[in-house]
Amino acid sequence: MSASQNNIGKCYVLVSTYLSIAIVAIIFVVLFLSSYDAFANIGWDLFSLEWNPSKDKFGILSMIYGTVSVTFIALGISVPLGILTAIFISEIIPEKYRLYIKSAIELLAGIPSIIYGLIGIAFFSAWVSSFFELPTGRTILTAGILLSIMILPTIVTLIEDALHNIPKKYREASKGLGLYQFETITKTLLPIAKKDIAGAVLLALGRALGETMAVMLLIGSIDRIPEPFYNVLNPGQTMTSKLGREIGESAFGSLHFSTLNAIGFLLFLIVITVTIITQLYFKKERRL
Repeated sequence: MSASQNNIGKCYVLVSTYLSIAIVAIIFVVLFLSSYDAFANIGWDLFSLEWNPSKDKFGILSMIYGTVSVTFIALGISVPLGILTAIFISEIIPEKYRLYIKSAIELLAGIPSIIYGLIGIAFFSAWVSSFFELPTGRTILTAGILLSIMILPTIVTLIEDALHNIPKKYREASKGLGLYQFETITKTLLPIAKKDIAGAVLLALGRALGETMAVMLLIGSIDRIPEPFYNVLNPGQTMTSKLGREIGESAFGSLHFSTLNAIGFLLFLIVITVTIITQLYFKKERRL
């Protein structure tokens, strides 16, 4: 590579880096300015329970609860299922079938979220309603189940890559010690890949926090925390579903509009924080 090509490459990387930083900074400033009225006028009451725009009551605690609950359910289902699926693809099925199955799973990541939402309404919502004998299947649990399927390809792909890239000498050494395949997987391969598994979970967490359309269609959009709080068979609301439903209906410049922007600003900070932690985690692991 010539010196001029090398310089062009460096300039391209620098421009891309600074442009990305500038875009993030612009988003931060726009969201902060748009939500300033909410923070100034509502204050800590923003983190209360009551949401009633007609009375200028804008508490978002129920939405924070819904976001945490749906994400927890999604990770609780997708992480163990993703690990088992990755193990199956990497270690059990014949190599000639591996790429076909992995490609099929990766295709799932490209399906639009609205399609997942429609599938969720047609199948999961009806199943939850029938199985638990509920008047509606649009619940926190339903949204969590669907979200787990949406983030599953991310977890499976990353963990499968990590397992498949482990040198064969570790497998051969385990066999030499007389370990069965199950013991090789649980006592050798998974401990080696545990850092990549943690990274996959963090990336999936970022995806789960930002999902809007599918969750909005299935969660029921009720602004309250269930009683008892662990009853996920009730409708709920997430931060993203609230934004998706009401941002187009609120008057520009109103306190309602500013509060919705405040929700977006807080969600932006959460996702950025998770992203930074993920990047720092992978950077640290590459040094080890």
